[in-house]
Order: sequence, then C-alpha cells, then structure tokens
Amino acid sequence: MCTNRLVKVLKSFIEQWRLGQGPTRDSPHPHTSAHKGSGEGHDALPDTLPVHTEVPDSQPSTSTSVSLHHSHSVLLTPTMTAKNRQKSSSSVTQQDDASKKSTKSSNSNSSNSNGTSAPPGQGPRPSCLGSLLTTGLYVALIGAVGLAAFYAQMLVEDVKQMQGRNEERAQRSEEVISKMESVSVQVESLRSVVDGLESSLGVTRVELEGAISRMKRNEVETRRVEEALQKLQNDLLRELSEGIAAVKTSREEDFSSLEKAVEARLAEVSQSIATSMAVFTEAQGEAEQQLANLKAQLGVMEDPGLLKQELTAIVNAVAEMKTSKDASEKTTDSLTAQIGAVRDELQTRNQEVASLSQEVEMVRSVVQTTTGSLRQSLSAAEAEIQTLKDSTATLESSMAQVTDTVREVENQSSAAAAEAQRRSDELEAKVKASEEGGEFLSADVTSKLEVLFAKYDEHDSVLSTQGKAMDDAKKELQEELDQVRSSMEEIQASLQAESEPKESILDQQVEDLKKRLSTLEQHGSRMEILQGVVTGLEKRAVKQEVHEQAIAALQDAVQKTTETLSALAEKRAEEEE
Repeated sequence: MCTNRLVKVLKSFIEQWRLGQGPTRDSPHPHTSAHKGSGEGHDALPDTLPVHTEVPDSQPSTSTSVSLHHSHSVLLTPTMTAKNRQKSSSSVTQQDDASKKSTKSSNSNSSNSNGTSAPPGQGPRPSCLGSLLTTGLYVALIGAVGLAAFYAQMLVEDVKQMQGRNEERAQRSEEVISKMESVSVQVESLRSVVDGLESSLGVTRVELEGAISRMKRNEVETRRVEEALQKLQNDLLRELSEGIAAVKTSREEDFSSLEKAVEARLAEVSQSIATSMAVFTEAQGEAEQQLANLKAQLGVMEDPGLLKQELTAIVNAVAEMKTSKDASEKTTDSLTAQIGAVRDELQTRNQEVASLSQEVEMVRSVVQTTTGSLRQSLSAAEAEIQTLKDSTATLESSMAQVTDTVREVENQSSAAAAEAQRRSDELEAKVKASEEGGEFLSADVTSKLEVLFAKYDEHDSVLSTQGKAMDDAKKELQEELDQVRSSMEEIQASLQAESEPKESILDQQVEDLKKRLSTLEQHGSRMEILQGVVTGLEKRAVKQEVHEQAIAALQDAVQKTTETLSALAEKRAEEEE
C-alpha cells in the first residue's frame, strides 16, 4: 500500500508537471516524440527544470505517507514488498531504455541539423539536462523505494514483535483467566462455606430462641418459686407465732392449774393444821380441865390408887397428844417439801418457756436470713439472665453483621468474576480493586471475628459466673435447709420433753414443717433444673466453638483468596516492568 501511495503521489506530480510544460510541447522537438514512443506502459517522465524543482516535494509526501502508515499501523506482508520491488526494478529498466532511445534520437537530430542554421541557445543542451534530471529522479525514486522497503522491513519486524507480544499477552490472559477460574472455584467453595455457616447460624438462632423461651420459663418459675418462698415464710412465721402462743397459753394454763392445785393443797393443809391445832387446844383445855378436876379430886379424895390410875390415863392422853402433834408436824414438813418442789418445777417450766421463746426467735431470724439470701440469689439470677439476654442479643446482631459481610463478600466476588470474564483488558485495575476489597473485607472480617471472640469470651465468663453463683446458691440453700432441719430437730427434741397432749400438736407442726422442707427440696430440684439449663447453655457454647472453627476456616479461605489476588497483582506488575 505504501508503494501504491508513492506511485499515486508521483503521478500527481507528473500531471502537475505536464500542466506546467504546455508551451514546450507545442514546439516540434524530436526528443518529445521519441519520449512519447518509449513511454508505453509508463506515464510521462519529467525532463525539464520545473520537474526538478518539484522533485524534492515528493520525499516529504513519502515521509508523510510513511508516517500515516506508521500511525495507522498497517500490516504489510512480505509478498507485497516483493511485488513492489519487482515493480520498482521494472520501472528502472524501462527508464534506462527510454534514456538510451532519447540519446539516439538526439544524435540523429544533431546529424540532420548540420546543414541547417540553428540558434545558439537551442541544440543538445536540453536533452542532457533532461537525462540528468531523469537520472536524478530515478536515483531519488530508487532511494525512496529502498527506504520504503527498509521501513517496510522494520515494520514487518515490529509487527512480528507485536504479534509475539500479543501472543504473550494472550497466554498471560489465559493464565489470568485460569487463575480467575481457580478464584471463582475458591469463591464457590467460600459460598458453600458461607451457606453452611448460614445454616449453622440458623440452627444457632433457633437454639437461641429456644434458650430465650426457656429462660423466660425459668424466669416465670423463679417468680413462682419466689412467691412460694414468700408464702412459705409467711406460713412458717404465722405457724411459729401460733405455736408460740399455744405453748404460752398451755404453759400459763398449766402454771395456773398448778398454782390452783398448790393453793388448794395449802388451803387443805392449813385447814388440817387449824383443825389439828383446834383439836390440840381442845385436848389441852380438856387436859387442863382434867388436871384441875384431878387436883380438885385429889383435894377431895385421899385414895392413891385411884390417883395413880387417873395419872396413868392422863400420861397416856398426853403421849397420844404428842404422837398426834408429831404426825401433824410431819405432815406440815411434807407439805412444805411438796410446795418447794412445786416452786422448783414452776421455775424450770418458766426457764423452758424462755428458752423455747429464744429458740423460736432464732428460728424466725434464720428463716428471715434464708428468705433474704434466697431473694438476693433470685435477684442475682434474674440479673444474670438479663445479661445473658443482652449477650444473646449482641451475639445475634454480630452474627447478622457477619452474614451481611459474608453476603457482601459473595456479591463482590461474583461481580469480580463477571467483570473478569467480560473485560480481560481491564483485568489489572479490577484485580487491584478486588485485592483492595479483599484486604478490606479480610480486615473487616478479622475485626468482627475478634469482636465475636471477645463477646464469646464474655458470654463464657458470664456463664461460668452464673454456674458458680448457682452452685453457691444451691450450697447456701442446702446449708440453710440443714440448719432449719437441725433447728427443727432441736425444737422437736425440746417439745418431746413436754406433756403428752401437746406432743400431738407439736408433731403436727413438725409434720407441717417437714412438708415445707420437702417443698424447699422441690425448689432445690428446680434449682437443679436451672443448673441443667446452664449445662445446656454450655453445650451451646461448645456448638458456638464449632461455629467459630467454621468462621476460622472461612477466614483462611479469605486469606487464601487475598494471597492469590496479591500474587496475581505481583505477577502483573513484574510483567509490566
């Protein structure tokens, strides 16, 4: 194409020269006819000065055509260059033949003009100038054609180099496509991992919802337990107050009955003493009267035998009176001893009543302390349950964020794959963008995973503290139950020492207390149920560890993708360098 353009430019210059040589063609010159005869197959060649002046303009035209050819980067084949060379050689041979013919015609004209007179300015001089100009033009054309051929050869080499570069780029693009396919495979595996993670997250959500419902049920049960404990405390206090009042009334009744019995006995003893004293005074008066009568009789009577009989009778009566007096004294001593024993018994009963009241007060204080500790433990359990709710809510929000980030990663990876398939020319920029996005996403995922790990550690610590608090509360409840049992056994032992009619009432009270202790044990079983819930939460923590392992695998896959993208970017940069 370059030679064709060059020939066209030369034709245009020759036509311009013909237009400029109109007057010289009007003059009959044998050289023109010979030139016309020899110019078959070629256009008219320049042989005058105007042509010489316009020959240098043909070289910049060729350079412009070459530059245009270089700017448009037209691919030339070796066959075209060979044809152009053959054309140029044929044109050169034809031009040599034309020059020889023109020299012969000039010689014949000079021989014919020997007999005629010619002007001094006309003769063989223009033909020499034309031949010189034609030879110069031919040399210029040959140089231009050689330069064009050399430049065409250089262009062919450049084209070959460009073809080699294009092949290398095609191979690189194929490698990049294969790597992108591997990246797409990794993205698919990442997508499958994300799907598995989403399924596991769904399972964990369901389990968390079940745990929340169980926690709500446990809250309701704890409220019921608190209400039952409050009722139990009120019933215990009421029954203890009723028992204390009954014991006090029974003791007061016993004391009043004993006082009445002692007073009646004392009245009887005093009456018997008074009657014995009256009898003694009467006997003494009678004895005095008898002595007086004896004295009177002794003064009247003089028989000693009768006096002796009367004296013996008096002595016997006095002895009987002494014996009766001794018996009455013995009865009074026994009555005083009985009165002292009754007083001692009353004092012991009063001491027992005081000790029983102290024990009742101690039991009341123990019950109040146990109820207060139970309330505190229940409030602590409620607070821990609330913190567990908050931690589960934060965990759900963090898991939702993780799912959103994973979806964003999936969308970005799919978009990157689609863009890689659509535009292979813009692969470098997209690889850089995907690398930056992968680094950002990996950093985001790592930060969120660290937040999740921290929240999981907090959740685990909360669960451990809750389990410890539950164990401590259980131990405290067990100790308080043991104390209540020991106190009840002591009360039962102290009450067994009392009278038989009161034992039935106290036995009933003890049975009621045992029933309440059984209810407390049932509450302890409920606390065991809460402990079972805590173990279930620990199992869920184990499952959460499994999910964390899946997240770690996801993070490894993201790191692998980022590494592959960075390797692709480095290879691309090395290839560009």
